[in-house]
Amino acid sequence: MTGESLDLAIIIQSDAYGGTERHTLDFASHIDGKGLQAEFLYCGEGFNGHVPKSYSSIKVSKINSKVQNLTLKDIKIWHKNFKKHNVKRALFVKPSYFSVDLKFLLLLRYFYEDLIVIEHSLPPRRPPLTRIGFVPKIGYWRLKNEFLRYCFAKLVDKVIIVSELARKEFSENTYYKDVSVCGNGINIDSWVRDTGKGNEFRSKVGINSDVHLFGCVGNLFTVKSFHVAILALGLISEKNKKRCALCIIGVGPEGDRLKELAEKLGVENVVFVGKQIDMLAAYSAMQTLLITSTSESASLAVLEATACGCDVLSSDVGICAEVIKEMNNGVIIKSHDPEAWAEAIEVHLDENRCKDEALQLSRESRFKQKYDTKKTMSKLINTIMEKG
Repeated sequence: MTGESLDLAIIIQSDAYGGTERHTLDFASHIDGKGLQAEFLYCGEGFNGHVPKSYSSIKVSKINSKVQNLTLKDIKIWHKNFKKHNVKRALFVKPSYFSVDLKFLLLLRYFYEDLIVIEHSLPPRRPPLTRIGFVPKIGYWRLKNEFLRYCFAKLVDKVIIVSELARKEFSENTYYKDVSVCGNGINIDSWVRDTGKGNEFRSKVGINSDVHLFGCVGNLFTVKSFHVAILALGLISEKNKKRCALCIIGVGPEGDRLKELAEKLGVENVVFVGKQIDMLAAYSAMQTLLITSTSESASLAVLEATACGCDVLSSDVGICAEVIKEMNNGVIIKSHDPEAWAEAIEVHLDENRCKDEALQLSRESRFKQKYDTKKTMSKLINTIMEKG
C-alpha cells in the first residue's frame, strides 16, 4: 500500500439513483461528520450530480470501471485505485445479491484485511432442485449459483443487512453464518413536506394541481413491478382516471417497456420523469406512494414518503406493513393482480380519511424516534468500525 492511511474505503457500483444510493450518501455524510478519514470509490452513472462536494474527511473518486464481468483492464484500474491509500477496512455496498463478480471480491479480499458487505436487497430464493438445469436433480446452473453463494460467504468478514425481516431469507438462501442488522433510516429533518416545491414539481412535469397524484419511486427493474401500477390505472373508471395521475420516478432497463405499455393501453395520465435530483419536491407533489415490488428488504421510499406526509398503498414486502400499521397511512395489498390494485386505488380515491390529530402526532413522534438516521447511522458506523 502507498499514500495516506485512511480508516475506511466505501465501494459501490450504481447505474441508477434510488434508496441504496441515498442511504450510502447519508452514511458517507455521517462518516464525514464524525471526522473519520475515508475514501468513497464509485463506478457507474447513478451518483452523477448527487455526490456532495463539501466532504472534509472523505476523498471521492469516480472509477471508470465496473464490478461485474471484469476484464484485465478493469482489474488493473481497480488495482491502481486501491493502491492510492493505505486502508485496511473496506465496506462494499451491494444493491442486489448477485451484483458483483467473484473476481472483484477476490480483488477486495487481496487488498483489505477487513472486508464488510452491506446487502440492501434480499437474496434470490433457491429454486427447487428438480426444476434446475439439464442434469436431473442437480444441474449446472444450480451448482454455479451455489458455488457463488458459498464464495460470497467465505470471502467476507462481516455481513450487514438492513432489516430484521430479511434475516430469515438470508439464513435460508445464503451461506452467511451470522449477520448484523442495521435498520434503514432517513434524515428526518430533511424529509418535511414542502408544498411550494411540490407545486413547482407538478408544474415542471405537466401535472395539474387538482388531481390526486400517485407515485412509483425506484430503479426501473423487473422486481419493482411498476407495470402493475400502469395496468391498474388502465382498469379504473373513466371518472377516476380524470381525478388522478401516476408519476414514475427512476431510470433502468424496464423504462422503455413500461412506456410502451402505457402507450399501448392508452393511459394518458402516466408521466415518466426519469431520475430526480430533488426527491423532496417529488414526494411533496404526490399524495400517495405505490409500492408494487415483489421483493424489498427495507424500502427507503416508504420512509421518505411517510415523513413527507404521503399515504402508501403497498404490496406485502419488507418493512412496508410495519410502517403502514404504525402510521395508519395506507393499505397492504396482498396480490400483484392489476385488478386488485385497481380496486384499492378506487377505494383510496373515494375514501375521506379522517385522522385523530393527537394520535397522529404520537405516531409521528414514534416514527422519528425509530427511523431517524441519528440513531440508525450511529449503530451502522459502530458495527462497521468495531474490531472483528
